[in-house]
Amino acid sequence: MGNKHSSNSGHDNHKDTNPNAINSSENLDPFAQQQQPPPPPPLQGQNRNQGQGQQQTPFSSGGNYPPQPKSDRAPFFESLSIPPSDDSVSSASALAAKFIIPHEKGPDRWSSNYIRDSVVFTPDGAQISIGTLSSVKPFSGGELISRETGLGYGVYSCDMISTNIKGHVTAFFLIANGINEIDIELTGRVSTVCWVNVWKGKDQHPVKIDLGFDAAQDWHTYAIEWRRDFIAWHVDGRKVYERSDVEVADPATTEFKLAMNSWTHNNEDQWAGKFEMPTDGRKPVSCFRNMSYTP
Repeated sequence: MGNKHSSNSGHDNHKDTNPNAINSSENLDPFAQQQQPPPPPPLQGQNRNQGQGQQQTPFSSGGNYPPQPKSDRAPFFESLSIPPSDDSVSSASALAAKFIIPHEKGPDRWSSNYIRDSVVFTPDGAQISIGTLSSVKPFSGGELISRETGLGYGVYSCDMISTNIKGHVTAFFLIANGINEIDIELTGRVSTVCWVNVWKGKDQHPVKIDLGFDAAQDWHTYAIEWRRDFIAWHVDGRKVYERSDVEVADPATTEFKLAMNSWTHNNEDQWAGKFEMPTDGRKPVSCFRNMSYTP
């Protein structure tokens, strides 16, 4: 993800070598500045106050989506929400078991490590907060990595709320360790844009998209459409960018994982900026719900 990955060992911090933790951290290169084709016009702002726990199907109508090819991979959906009942603890535990939740791991360049207790499940969805729970880094964040296997071409979607806190990053992405990564990232430095990116090895291809709304204020749906010949990104059911000039590994022979996370950037740059804990009462919390895959 933006400003995040580059090391000789690749993206090893997403290997499922332990059911609860990531196995290694990385040193990371600065955010590459690469010439890109111009981004599309800004989106028109719109709210998506979707009901919790209901599967959303924004790709069945509206938008400008190509025909969906047949796939042997069954669709999946996780509301990321728990019922507001007395058994909410057991419900949260059952939901957490569907994910790898790293603990005290994170790339060296970040000012935060992933901590399990940073991740909570609520009736409104999963919340990943920034705090000071790490014993080795100034700050703590968190990550959820889906245990779904056999990921391939299709549409990967999630509702998110970010923050407007400089240095805070909210992300939803597909990753194959050291090979490829396909990202949607929201940075608190400018909460009215998103960054879409494709990594090939250590090379990245970031593009800034003007959203036309403040991603820190309400739920919006962000999606990655991954096809054999192209990748497209969608926001609230509208395609905002597409590219076919970056090679992505064949999912039939490469293991991709689906993840979402909340972390702190440690560089004073024009991408996310350097994170400092707010003193004005704002809480750095990334919110996620309605994660889905559609062939």
